[in-house]
Amino acid sequence: MRTLGLSSLLLLLAACQPGAGSQKTPGSNTEEDACAVSPAACDEDGDGYKPSQGDCDDSDSSVNPAQVETCNGRDDNCDGQVDEDVGTVWYKDYDQDGFGDPDSAQTACEQPEGYVSSNTDCDDAQPRAFPGLEESCDGIDNNCDGTVDEGVTTTWYADADSDGYGDPASGSEACEAPSGYVLDNTDCDDSSAKSYPGNPEICDTLDNDCNGRVDEGVQTTYWADVDKDTYGDSGSPQLGCALPTGYAYNDDDCNDANAAVSPAATELCNGIDDDCDGGVDETDAADALVWYADNDGDTYGDLASPVTACFQPAGYVADATDCDDARAATYPGATEYCNGIDDDCDGTTDEPDAVDASTWYADGDTDTFGDAATSIHACTSPAGYVADATDCDDRDATSFPGGTEVCDGADNDCDGVIDNHPVDGNTYYADADSDGFGDEGSTVSECSLPAGYVENTYDCNDADAGEPAVADAYRGSASGSGTLTDPYASIQDAVDDAFECVLVYQGTYAESVDLGGKDLDVWGLDGSEFTTIDPGLTTCSSANPTDCKAAVEINSGSGAAAHFHGFTIQGGTGSVSSTTSSETCADSSVSHTGTSTCTVTTYTYCGGGVHVDGDDPTFDDLIIYANTLPVTEQASTGSFTQAWLYSYGGGLCVVDGNVTADDVWVINNYADAGGGVYLGASSTLSYEHGIIGENDASDGAGLMASDATVATTDAVIACNEATTDGGGIFLEAASTLSVVNVSFFENLSASSGSARGSEVWAPSTASVSIVNSIAEGDFANALFYGAAAATLQYNNAYNADSTGYTYGGVWAPGAGSISSGSNFTRSTCDGNAYNDDWTLKSTSKSINTGNPAAGYYDADGSKNDMGAYGGPGSVWP
Repeated sequence: MRTLGLSSLLLLLAACQPGAGSQKTPGSNTEEDACAVSPAACDEDGDGYKPSQGDCDDSDSSVNPAQVETCNGRDDNCDGQVDEDVGTVWYKDYDQDGFGDPDSAQTACEQPEGYVSSNTDCDDAQPRAFPGLEESCDGIDNNCDGTVDEGVTTTWYADADSDGYGDPASGSEACEAPSGYVLDNTDCDDSSAKSYPGNPEICDTLDNDCNGRVDEGVQTTYWADVDKDTYGDSGSPQLGCALPTGYAYNDDDCNDANAAVSPAATELCNGIDDDCDGGVDETDAADALVWYADNDGDTYGDLASPVTACFQPAGYVADATDCDDARAATYPGATEYCNGIDDDCDGTTDEPDAVDASTWYADGDTDTFGDAATSIHACTSPAGYVADATDCDDRDATSFPGGTEVCDGADNDCDGVIDNHPVDGNTYYADADSDGFGDEGSTVSECSLPAGYVENTYDCNDADAGEPAVADAYRGSASGSGTLTDPYASIQDAVDDAFECVLVYQGTYAESVDLGGKDLDVWGLDGSEFTTIDPGLTTCSSANPTDCKAAVEINSGSGAAAHFHGFTIQGGTGSVSSTTSSETCADSSVSHTGTSTCTVTTYTYCGGGVHVDGDDPTFDDLIIYANTLPVTEQASTGSFTQAWLYSYGGGLCVVDGNVTADDVWVINNYADAGGGVYLGASSTLSYEHGIIGENDASDGAGLMASDATVATTDAVIACNEATTDGGGIFLEAASTLSVVNVSFFENLSASSGSARGSEVWAPSTASVSIVNSIAEGDFANALFYGAAAATLQYNNAYNADSTGYTYGGVWAPGAGSISSGSNFTRSTCDGNAYNDDWTLKSTSKSINTGNPAAGYYDADGSKNDMGAYGGPGSVWP
C-alpha cells in the first residue's frame, strides 16, 4: 500500500480548509469541487473516516482505523498490517502422529499442510511416541510422560542353583529375562538345588521345603533308656535321624530307674504301677482280692456286686451274705418284721415270729368284725380272720358294732342292749309330766313302748300335767277333771280350765264355745270330719231376736292369738248385739196409725259359725258349715215398738280382728251381708287352700269386706248366690283385695238384671288385684265389675252367655288374660260342696298360661297354671 508523505498530507489538509483554493461562486458546489481537487479530503465510503484521517480504503466502509482486525486477508484497521495477531498457531508434525513439534510454530488463518494445532509431541521423529499412547516395553517414552517403559517391565530373580526358584534378594527389571534369571523369588537357599518350596523334606540338615524349618517331620524321636529295659523315659526325648546310644524307640517306661517296671511287667499289689498302664494296684493285680458291695452300710455284702481290688474299697466288705443290700435293716440275723421283706435273710418273708405280727380274730359270719375268743398271729390277715375283735355274736352277720338296730331280738349294734333305738321301730314321745300326752320335740324309736313315753304328740307343755285340758264327748263328764283318763264332756269346760291348749276327741259337741280371750290352741284331734261343734240353735227372727249365738266366740278384744283347728262348726245363728232408739213411726216401713214415735230396737248378728272381735286367731282344718243368720227384717213387735234385724258373716264374721285361715271350708251358710265371710272395718283376712262355696246373701254371698283387707291364695270361691251384688266377693268403702290363683265358678249376682259382678264387685274406693285366676260362670251379669282401676293380669274370664270376656264398669282384661271355658275336672252347683273337683282338665287353656315370672311357677317347677291349683302353693294340705 502506498503511503502519503507528510508534505502531501499537509497539502491535502490545506486544500480542504475553508477559503483554500478557489472560491465557490454563488450557486456552485464547493465541497464537490474540493473533493475533486483533493480526494483525500473527502469520505467516499461514509464510514466517518477520510483518507486524510487514516482511512486506507475509502471505498470500503468496513475498513477504517476503528475496525477490529479479522482473519480475512485485509488490513481491516488500517495499521499497515494484514491479519496481524488474529490467526491460529500451528505446529509441524514430522512423524504424522497428530501431535506437533513445539519448536516449529507458525501462525496462519488456515491450517498449513503438515501442521497441527497440538504442540505436545515429545519425539516428533517417532510415530510411537505421543501423549495418551499406551506404554510398551520398547525403550521408548510411548506416552510422553518423561519416563521410558514405566510399569511395563518385569522383575527377574537370579537362579544360581538352577532349581527354577530365584533369590528374592537379586531382583532385576527388564523387558525380557536376563540369562540365569527366573520370575520366581521364593528360593530360601539359592546355593543348593535341594532347597526350594515344595521340595519334600528329608533328614539332611537342610530346609528342603523352604518353610523355615530344618528336617521337620522327618526326624525320629528317641527316648532315654537308663535302666536298659528297652522302654524309654517319656520325659527325655531326643530327635535324630538315627537311634542314639542309650536310647529306646518308645517312651512307654513309667519308671526308667527300675528295670522291673515296664509295660511288660506283671502288676502286683505293692503301691507301684508295675505294668505302666497308669494305674497302681488295679483290679488285675496278680495278688488282688475279691470284695462285695455294702450299699446299705450293714457290714454285709451283696454277692451279686463283687469287685477285685488290692485293698478294701470304700462301701465294700469281704462278706457276701446280704440278701437285700438296699436296706440296712436286712441282713443275716436281723430282727424279722411284718413288712413284706426277708429281714433276717433266712429265705422266708413275714413269718409268724415277726416281732410286729398281728393278732387276727375269726370272722365266722363275714361281717368284718371278729370273735375275740378265736385268734391267731400272722403278719397278714388269714382267710376268714379280721383285725377287729368286737363282734358280739360271730354267728349273726346282722350283729356288729355300729350295726343298724332293728326289731329282731338281736343286739344288732353290739351295745349290750337288744332292740334299743331300732330304725324300724315305732316313734314314741316323751311324757315327762305323765299326763298321757307326748312332747313332739322329744322322741325315741323303739320296738315297744318304753316307760315314760306315749304314742301321741298332743302335749303343749310336758312340764305341766294340767296341760292340755281334755274334752271327750263320749268318755267325758260334767264333773271330769279334764285329764286323759277323766276328761270333760264339754269343750267349754276344757277351755275354761286350760291356759295353753285344749284337746278335743271326736264326737258332736252340742254347745257354743267361748275362748274367753285366751291364747289357746284348741285342737280337734281326729280332724274336722269327725269332730263337730253344733249348738243346734233355732234361727232368730223378730219373734226371738235374743236367742242367737255364734257357735264359736273369739271376742275378747285384746288381740288374743288363739289357734283353732280340726273342727266342723255348724248350727250357729250369730253373736247378737242391740241398740234401742225412738224414731218417728212414719220413718219405719211398718206404720202405726195415730202414733208419732216408735221405740225401735236394732239387732245386729255377726258370725253364725265363728265370731271374731278384736282378736287375731289362726284357723286350719275347719269346716264352717250350715250356719244361718236372720234375714234382714223390719217388723212390729207390739204397740209402738219395732224390731230391725241385720246380719253379717253367716260362716265367719270378723270385727276389727286379724284372721289367718288355711284349709278352711266355708260352705252352705247364710247372712244378709257376707253369706260365707264378713270382714268389718280395720279387719284383715289371709285365706288360702280353702273353699268358700254354696253360701247365700244379699251382697257378697261368698265374702264381703267393708273397709277391710283380704288376701286369698290358692282357693276356690264357687256357687255362692247374692240377690243383689257380688256373688263371690263384695267390697265396700276403702277395702283392699288381693286374689292370686283363685278359681271362681258360677257365683251369682242378680241386681234387677244389671251387670254387677257375679264373681267380684268393687266400688271406686276399693283397691283390687286379681292375678292368675279363673272366673267361669254361665250368667249374663259381668263376672268382674268395678268402678275404679285395678290390677288384672293373666286371668281366664269366661262367660258363655256373654260369649267371652265379661268385665263391667271400668274394668277390662289385663296383660296375659284369656277367655276360655270348661276348665275344671268336675264342677256343679248342687248345694253339695263335697262332690266337686277343682283341678284343671288336661284340655284346660289355663294350664301354663299364668304369669310367666319364676316367682309364680307351680310347685313342680313348671310355668304357672291359673286357678286354685297353680303357683308355688298349689299343693293343698
